[in-house]
Parts: sequence; structure tokens; C-alpha cells
Amino acid sequence: MKISIIGGTDGLGKWLAKFLKSRGFEVIVTGRDIKKGKEVEKELGVRFLNNNVEAAKLGDIVIISVPINVTERVIKEVAPHVREGSLLMDVTSIKEIPSKAMEKYAKEGVTVIPSHPMFGPTAPSLERQVVILTPSEKHKKSEWFNKVYNFLKKEGARVYILKPEVHDKIMAVVQGLTHYSIISLASTLKELNVDIKESRKFASPVYELILSLIGRIIGQNPYLYADIQMFNPRIEKIHKTFINECIKIHELVKSKDREGFVKLMKEAAKHFGNEAKRGAYYSDKAIFALTREIEELKKNIGKEIAVKNLDSENIHIGTLKEVEDDYLTLKKNGKEVKLNILRTEVYYNVDEIKKKLFERKYFDISVLFNKDVNEKIIEELLKKLFDLEIIDIYELNDKKSVTFRLYGYSKEELREKERKFKEIIKNIGGSLRYEDRS
Repeated sequence: MKISIIGGTDGLGKWLAKFLKSRGFEVIVTGRDIKKGKEVEKELGVRFLNNNVEAAKLGDIVIISVPINVTERVIKEVAPHVREGSLLMDVTSIKEIPSKAMEKYAKEGVTVIPSHPMFGPTAPSLERQVVILTPSEKHKKSEWFNKVYNFLKKEGARVYILKPEVHDKIMAVVQGLTHYSIISLASTLKELNVDIKESRKFASPVYELILSLIGRIIGQNPYLYADIQMFNPRIEKIHKTFINECIKIHELVKSKDREGFVKLMKEAAKHFGNEAKRGAYYSDKAIFALTREIEELKKNIGKEIAVKNLDSENIHIGTLKEVEDDYLTLKKNGKEVKLNILRTEVYYNVDEIKKKLFERKYFDISVLFNKDVNEKIIEELLKKLFDLEIIDIYELNDKKSVTFRLYGYSKEELREKERKFKEIIKNIGGSLRYEDRS
């Protein structure tokens, strides 16, 4: 099955291309930048076309993933060319405009399923992610709808079915109000000329969490957030209500109306009900998760750990040298690697990671002991320090020769194990007979 993603060279479109390719689909992507398109083609193993119409003709499924301000125009361009019996979707943050456009311009016999994935291109998978579908009653009964719904559920997504107008009303609050208030906070901190890095030194857990939320929003594509604010017709009412409430609280503070302030806050808490308590639990978990991670890292200073860089997906294995602020330093092959803890995943079971990543190497080393030695006891003791096994035992005059096979995953690691092994053997009364590398 071929999936054509119109606008699949960046952002969520690129995420979808990578994800769907990993699930065995043949993926075609389009984009305006030919150089970037060729890079994505090579990186993801997909096909790049610099022609939206040609891609639409080829796809069994055609997904529109372009900025909100051009979505309607792109739908008008490609929808008439989607083949009968195929599926046409979009992944835009608003739903009324694209839903009407796809219904208007698609041929009879094309199934239309507008969708809104409620996550960004940093999501690791569809597991626990919210995806909203807004098909008409006609398309809700189609075979394509069942296929899409079942695929999303199988991947662990939380799928909700809404009418386009209901979706946009909810999103005016969930996205519109949230982004508006957070961007307002960012702009206020800028106007006050607050030194954000310096202020973090004195941050309460809540302030730290809010700064993180602000950073998460303002660090992303500003055009997307502008379009979310400007293309949802219900946003204006949301803005006015928010501004009026800010003015109301300002007046209460200005007039030192303590009871009025308390009353407003209590009424808001009453409106939240049990969700207020859930919010406290949820934020506690978010606030203290990083603290616990850093505490665990500090316990492992001087030990070997594996660290995955979430941006490059490279895994670094080395000795943890230092943990300072948001960074950890690994000593790896005589060099130091500094990584941002916030963009890493740490593994303490290093042997399991090595087994997955590297070819297992070994060397054999024969040791002479007194004839009456119990080699099983020695083996059990050494297994606490090394990955090894005994592969040969035989008597030699008044001595017993025991050949050990020591395993590792690099020459450097094996050399270090050899040094320690020889030192221990000498201390327990053994002497080296010979060694063999493979």
C-alpha cells in the first residue's frame, strides 16, 4: 500500500513518513525544497516527489500535512486527483475548514477522514497519544474508517471521534487558550527583562515547571502557533474572556480586596473539582521525575553506564565522570563526552545494551593451580567480576590446568579485563600457563 504525504519533508509530516515506513508501508513525500526532499528520501528510505498532484495520483492513502494557512489551497490542488477508492486525510490543528474543503473537492468514491494528531514530531510513538478523527456520518461507515481506527488502536493511540465544529470549539480552549496564556507569559518575562537562567537558581518547583512549558512552546514553529490562533473562529471569544479575567484579578490585587481574591480562587477550584487534586499529583510526578533521575545518576558516578542521545539516537557507553546542572560527562575511550540529561535516556544494565549493539568477543587464558583446588568455587567467585566460563580442565603432573574464556565487546574492554583477571589470579595463588585470543 502506498501512502503519499503532501508536506512530508518536515515536522509532523516527516514524523509520519518515518513512522509509516517503519510499519512496512511504501511512502512518498512531497515538499517545496528539493534539496531537503532528497535528504529526507535518503535518510528515511522513502520516495521524494516535487509534485503534489503526481504524489496524490499515486497514493492509496493521501495525507495533507502542510501549514494551516495553506491547507485549504493545497486540498483544492490535490483532492481532485486522488483516485476513487482511495483515502484522503489531513493532520491540521483545525478541522472545520479542511473537512469542508476535502468533501468539496474530492471525487465521489474517495473516502475523507480529517484527523488531528494531538502530538508533535518529538513523540517516540503512537503509544498513549491522542488522535482525533472528524469524518462525516457517510465516511464513518466506510471500510477505510475501520482500517484507520483499528490501526491507531493497535499502535496504542487514544482515538476520539468528533464533529469538526465540536473539535474546533474544544481546541479553542485546549490549544488556543493554553498557547495564548503561555506565549503571553513568555512575552511578559521578555518585557520585564528577566534573566531566565539566573531566575532558575531560585526557582520553586512550580516556576521550574512553568518555565519548561514556556520553553517547550516558544521553541517550536511560531507560524504554526500563529495559525492556530488566527484560523479558529472561536478564538476571539476565548481571548476576550481571558483578558477580562486578568483585568478582574488585577483590580482585586490593586484594591487589596483579599476576600474577593480568595472567593475567585475558591470558585475556580470548585469548578475544577477532583481535577484539582489530579493536577497536583500529575505535576508532582513531572516536577520530581528529573530530580530522581539526577539522584540516580550521582549514585553511579565512577560506574559504567549506557546513554542514548534522543536527538541523534546514538548510544554512548562509558564511565560516568560527572553530573552538573543539566549535563552528564562520560569518559569513553580516553575522551570525554558531555550530554544534556534532558535529551538522554540512561541505561544501567550495560551488559544487556552491549549484547544488542556489539558482537561478543573473547579470549582464552589457562591457569595452573594446585591439584586439590576446587575450580567450581573459583569460577563462581570470578563470575561476580567477569563474564566468563571454564572451557577446559586437566591435570598436569602435580598441578591442575584450568582454561577460562573471558567475554567482552571491544578490544579496550578485553584488555582491561585481562589486566584485572591476571592480578586476581596471582593473588589467589594461580600462575598463567598460556593465553589465546579470538
